[in-house]
Amino acid sequence: MNPFDAQRRTWLSLCSLGLLTLAGCATPRPNSANNAEPFWSGRLGLQLQSTDPQYWSASFELKGSAAQGQLVLLTPIGTTLAQLSWTPQSALLEQGKDRMIGKDLKTLTQKLTGTELPIGDLFEWLSGRFGSATDWQVDLSAYSQGRVIAKKSFSGPEAVLRILIDR
Repeated sequence: MNPFDAQRRTWLSLCSLGLLTLAGCATPRPNSANNAEPFWSGRLGLQLQSTDPQYWSASFELKGSAAQGQLVLLTPIGTTLAQLSWTPQSALLEQGKDRMIGKDLKTLTQKLTGTELPIGDLFEWLSGRFGSATDWQVDLSAYSQGRVIAKKSFSGPEAVLRILIDR
């Protein structure tokens, strides 16, 4: 065996090991077919026009209802960036080892994104309905292609939320 073949085998072994490591880090998606509660997944992007303009995007999984549910934000490889869970009594934001408990979602979504997200209306938008948020204007014209755009221009920094629905 010549030195080139040995290097090639070593390189292929390292690549295979790297792929196996990445596959081991991936988190399986919940199987909503066995679960009666509503479930959506996809990608979202949020653009804030504050004194220091910001833009971020993530994959998301949303389940439950406006009264009780969970929103998980994920990196492109499937690791959890943040998890927001709520019940009628309280809300919890988890980011890594940091945990923040609040009485309502407004405070926690402000902490997470820099603006208050209307989580109750998010369920409506993802169902193709307009909802009742007064600060947000939603565009459902591309809903049949799995796209929703919502703009906030009244209170707080101007924001644009773009959603691409996978399911």
